This record gives sequence, C-alpha cells and structure tokens, in this order.
Amino acid sequence: MKRLTTAGLIAVALLLVGGGVVIWRWPREVPPPGAVTAPGSGREVPRRSDQPAVRPRAPVANLSAAEKAARVEQIKRDYDEVRTKTAADYAAAGMAFPGGLNAFLRQLALLERELHHDLAAVLSPRELEDLEMRDTTAGQLVQKLLGDTAATEEQRRAAFGLQREFDNAFALTFDVSPPTLLARESERQATQERIRAALGDTLFAAWLRGEGSDHANFAAFIGQQGLMGDAALALWRAKNDYTLRRLALNAQPNLPADQARVAQAALAQNTRAQVMSILGPVAFQAAGPDVLGWLPPGK
Repeated sequence: MKRLTTAGLIAVALLLVGGGVVIWRWPREVPPPGAVTAPGSGREVPRRSDQPAVRPRAPVANLSAAEKAARVEQIKRDYDEVRTKTAADYAAAGMAFPGGLNAFLRQLALLERELHHDLAAVLSPRELEDLEMRDTTAGQLVQKLLGDTAATEEQRRAAFGLQREFDNAFALTFDVSPPTLLARESERQATQERIRAALGDTLFAAWLRGEGSDHANFAAFIGQQGLMGDAALALWRAKNDYTLRRLALNAQPNLPADQARVAQAALAQNTRAQVMSILGPVAFQAAGPDVLGWLPPGK
C-alpha cells in the first residue's frame, strides 16, 4: 500500500473536517504543549489538559437573519484560518511536531468541537443541524446516498445524526493498531444497523451504496437465484461478522502464529457454513468472486 506523504495526510485531514463540523464530542485531552490562535482574538492561547483549544464566544440572542448569517460566516472564516495555521505548523515541524500525527489530528478535532459550540451560540438547534447537514461530511453523505430516494426529511435527519455521531468519534483517527481497527469496525457496523432501523430495508439498500458494490452484487445474485429477498441483507451481515471476527483475532495480544492460523481457518470454515445456509448449496457453488470474493476458499 502506498504511504501518504505528510502533505497528503494534511490534505486528507482537512478534507475530513472541511468547512463544517465533523468532530466535536472529543475528550478534554489535548495535544502536547503548543498554542493555537483563538478566533477573533489575534493572540496565542496556550493549551492545558483542562482547557479547550479556543475560548468559546459568549452566547448571543435576538439577532436578525442577516446578522446571524454574517456572524456564522465570520466564525467559519476564523476557524478556517486556525485550521490552516495548525496544518502549516504540522507541515513545517514534520517528525518534530509534538505528539506527531495523532496530536495534529486531536488539534483539528478539538477545533471542530469549539466551532460547534461557537455556532450553537448563534443558531437555534434546528438551524445548527441544517448548517451541519449542508457543510459536514456526514451531511454530504446523506445527500449523496439518499438525495435521489423517497426518504422523508425525518429519515434523512436520523441517518445524518447517526453518521455524524460515528464521524465525531472516528473520522479523524488514523490509528491502525488492531484494537483501534476492531473498535472502529464494531461501531461502524452498529451504526449501520441503527441507520437500517431508521430507514427501513428498502432505503437502507440505497444507503449501502456508500460501502461500495457489495450489497448491490449480493442483491442481484439473490434475484438471479430466486432466493428470498432478505438473503442479501443476511449475506451482508455474514460478511460483516466475518470481518469483525478476523479483527478480533488480530487484536488478541501475544497470540502465537500457529494458533492464529488455526483460528483464522476455523473462522473461515464456520463462515462458509453460515453462507451455505443462507444461499443453499446450488447458489453457493454458483456464486462468483463478485459475491463471495471476500471469503477464503475451503480446502
């Protein structure tokens, strides 16, 4: 796999936060010593473990629509400047940046939390949600996947809220250690199931386009084989379960290599049996790599 350069990592991180709010529910922990410029203050604010990265603005009330719009645009510009400066500091310091990449990402996450708080001081909860649905990665994903469907406004907002909650926790995490990958995938699958409950199976099929072509391939194959309609969802869940169990095995500390191989082989065998029960032996044998390419072949 090609490694991202420092510039590439910065670009990815800034694309994730964009001009909106991606992460704001973040622990009070902050990166190692340094400073950021508080928006609108023109001064450097030292960070402590018990302080946010910027000082929130005082709440405002009774603003006209034009005044709100102007205030929101000013807040967004201020935070764009801080993000740009933070990225420039990281790029200039390189490996010498205190805390490295993870610290840089925590700074961005903390800034997004403070941006959320500043916007909440100006906008009503509904107005803030409307803004985030336009500006954030989660909001743009909802529009991309559900924009051409019959999803109601309530369903779109429900999917948005659930996806945003996941993004808040994981969007700016580049930790690829086995325990973190396991935690992320576990929460991703749980989030998808909650979104399914909010949308229903028909709309959820459209939502799953965001994962690639797997579910569409499953559904097309199920239709060709004349199987029950929910078999595609069952196959999608079997694939998810297999992925999660593999990650759980990888996350076991000090597992000897021979034991790991035996456990992986047993997992693959059990998953093949599960898939066989979903598809039946005839369809199982007919399934091509576009349907079962994720599953190791049996011996």
